[in-house]
Amino acid sequence: MHATTMKAFGIAICIGVVVMLAPRSGAQPAAEGVELHVAAKGSDEAPGTRAQPFATLERARDAIREMKAAEGLPDGGVTVWLRGGLHRLEGPFELTEEDSGTEGAPIVYRARPGESTILSGGVRVPPSAFGPVTDTAVLGRLPRAAQNNVLRADLKALGVEDYGSAAGGGLEVFFGEERMTLARWPNEGFVRIADILGIEPRDVRGTKGDSVGKFVYEGDRPERWVGERDLWLHGYWFWDWADQRQPVKEIDPEERTIELEEPYHHYGYRKGQWYYAYNALAELDRPGEWYLGREDGILYFWPPGDLDARTLTVSVVDNLITVEDASYLTFRGLTLEAPRDTGIRISGGSHNSIIGCTFRDTGGFAARLSGTNHRVAHCDAYHMGQGGFTISGGDRKTLTPAHNLVENCHIHHFGEWKRMYVPGVSVHGVGNRVAHNLIHTAPHQAISFGGNDHIIELNEFHSVCYESNDAGAIYSGRNWTMRGTVIRHNYMHHVNGRGGHGCVGVYLDDMYCGTEISGNVFYRVYRAAFIGGGRDNSILNNLFVECPRAIHIDARAMGWAAGSVDTTMTDRLNEMPYQSDLWRERYPKLINILDDEPAAPKGNLVARNIIIGPYPWRDIQSTADPFQTLEDNVVLEDVGEADFVEATETKLRLLDSSPDVGIDFEPVPFAEMGLYEHEDRPTWPVRHQVKQSVLQTWRERQEAGLRRQQERERARGPRPEHAIVPCAAEITIDGRLRKHEWMGLRREAGIAIKEGIYGEPTSPPSFAWLCHDGDSLKVAIDNRVDASKPLRTGDDWGSDDAVEIALRHPAGHIIVLRGYPSGHFESSDEAGAPQEAVSRAGQGVQYAAAVVSEGRWTCEWEIPFASLGIEPEPELRLNFNISVRKSAQPLWQMWRGTGAHTWDVDTGGIVRFVP
Repeated sequence: MHATTMKAFGIAICIGVVVMLAPRSGAQPAAEGVELHVAAKGSDEAPGTRAQPFATLERARDAIREMKAAEGLPDGGVTVWLRGGLHRLEGPFELTEEDSGTEGAPIVYRARPGESTILSGGVRVPPSAFGPVTDTAVLGRLPRAAQNNVLRADLKALGVEDYGSAAGGGLEVFFGEERMTLARWPNEGFVRIADILGIEPRDVRGTKGDSVGKFVYEGDRPERWVGERDLWLHGYWFWDWADQRQPVKEIDPEERTIELEEPYHHYGYRKGQWYYAYNALAELDRPGEWYLGREDGILYFWPPGDLDARTLTVSVVDNLITVEDASYLTFRGLTLEAPRDTGIRISGGSHNSIIGCTFRDTGGFAARLSGTNHRVAHCDAYHMGQGGFTISGGDRKTLTPAHNLVENCHIHHFGEWKRMYVPGVSVHGVGNRVAHNLIHTAPHQAISFGGNDHIIELNEFHSVCYESNDAGAIYSGRNWTMRGTVIRHNYMHHVNGRGGHGCVGVYLDDMYCGTEISGNVFYRVYRAAFIGGGRDNSILNNLFVECPRAIHIDARAMGWAAGSVDTTMTDRLNEMPYQSDLWRERYPKLINILDDEPAAPKGNLVARNIIIGPYPWRDIQSTADPFQTLEDNVVLEDVGEADFVEATETKLRLLDSSPDVGIDFEPVPFAEMGLYEHEDRPTWPVRHQVKQSVLQTWRERQEAGLRRQQERERARGPRPEHAIVPCAAEITIDGRLRKHEWMGLRREAGIAIKEGIYGEPTSPPSFAWLCHDGDSLKVAIDNRVDASKPLRTGDDWGSDDAVEIALRHPAGHIIVLRGYPSGHFESSDEAGAPQEAVSRAGQGVQYAAAVVSEGRWTCEWEIPFASLGIEPEPELRLNFNISVRKSAQPLWQMWRGTGAHTWDVDTGGIVRFVP
């Protein structure tokens, strides 16, 4: 290497030379490229050599611009070497189209090998800036235990004057590499809304209604928040997948109410949902918490360790690097930390790369890239306020792929501020790839995708969706035209949802179509592969181990989501040229969708899967079942039956990649799933652990729930019993209840359905009457509902209004029959009954329903004993339950609250037959 002076722009440049034997033509030695150097203690008046480096990236960028203007880029391009140490950015490092390299002359910004080069958007707060709290007013608000431990620092004295909002996107505090906690209560987890006040809360039937952000709290803790200057609540106010941060308007300790500022939460508020309070000086009560007086710039902090041992940083700059319409740029080996928003933003351009970088302590995402042929590889990203990497590009109308890539990245501990819909990787557009990544420890999604023809393969996922329910580790939804994505050869494990109530592995939501789920390994994932009413999807050659519901398919567009077929789905269909020759060739099944029962979940194929575990693996709605093709799937009761699998609490190992189970099961490349060793990886080997709170399996959670239920049962007393007597009159099954048919409709002669899940009283109650004629069981149910809201008359259990009859057969399985206001009924296998018993239970059944008024609907059943497979002998006693789903509240009502599923009849009531 030697230095040569480039007089055209007055700086010294290092040029790397490859020495070659010159041929007789007299050719000169070929240049490898130009080198520039930047060091935190350099000078922008220096020539930018290794001995005399620049001080800033901007000076290096400008030198390259001058070089291009004078003589163009040299062969081999330009490498900007950043020396180790802290490079604090005063604002984003901005690159535009004029800063592009070329294929033969790329421009690379990289750390020197073996040196830790940190680009920081934060300001270091030295230990000397902190002192004791002496303000008596502040001390009076601090908890007693905190008064001698909390320190103060004047951020204005350090030049920090823009603090942003407690809503997010503002200043944050980091101690070492960890995000500190803005003072909150409770310190961990949430508390629940005791009750809702004001105008009627928004209902779940799709009608808007009115909703005010005012609710009742339990206990006395909020009394101490009165007088807080800028108090906020963070809550999951209605749905378990929709969080929002909202400022507090008023607290009334006498009424025990909290009122929030407008605008209110989009979905409204619901009793029993959860929240916590934050940005409260009065709750700065443990190490690691902080509070900022945004009026005076005073930071209050309880250090979790010695201030001299680790650096304390407050975030200031929004984005660290922005690239607009530039190409052939590479960022390599850098550590990017503490932006309020994103580490690197690349918009447009092509062939840009982020290689071997570490992203940490971001307020938003690690990096966002749009354009074509961009690459993120071998990076680490953790402690992000939002998500990891987003890639988008390509043209959907022409199906032109972008070929963007996220590969071999370790993405973890993200969603630390914005909790929902900020995945580890977001991929959109056409023809992008996500491969060999390890993504874990996040409250919501690992990957979200949308668009066409993506490849998601050879990744490992675990411990995601731990704070949400009805969510998917890999998720997309609501568009018939977004087809062609392949999700293959991934290893997903320990995805259970908040409280173990159930989340999804691969979630094709709301009629999503044309996706292949193949060759994956799912271990302890509550619902592994989920088709929410979509078409033309395939679930092929997967291995499901101890997944309570391996496969779910429903027909929601034929029920509660029917309205979206003629609106959202059709509108999005018409946005694409789906009738063009290009689209006809690529997606032939899409051409005639509007003429082929578009609401029906047709064309799905479930084949050559291996299911291991004692669970009812098929969770297929009866309405959807006739449209599905299931072929050559093998079910093994437990891991012991599968000599090719070894499972522990936290790990799964495949002993034989070619299991011999009687089907043509293709080997899965289990050893190749996840990260791989590479010289550019910042860390190797990579160590990671399953989050402790998700270690329990669904079965263990159910067992724990059963133990709690048994304790409640002991407190509640004996289970109720009811005698099923001979019918007193001939009954016409038409859904309308007549006194002479049903014991005068005297409530004392029937069963009151008025308990909630845990046995709590609920209203309005429903009532049932039961009798038999020796050949069949006859049931009438009078359902009273909220008259101010229309019934949901679809056929989806859990969403629509419905009733359920469940009993345990003497052979041990549970029979479940469900009926809807529409007159539809179904025999369900949700409780794990053999398929033969499920099919037989629905044979010969007569069911009818009638909507009597806006606040009442009724139904009648005639269920042959032959279909149930029982003989109504006098000594026969059956565990039994009747349940009602009332969608408006929403409310589950039972004869006897089970503490779990409505069909858990062993904790329900008991019926006996009277001759």
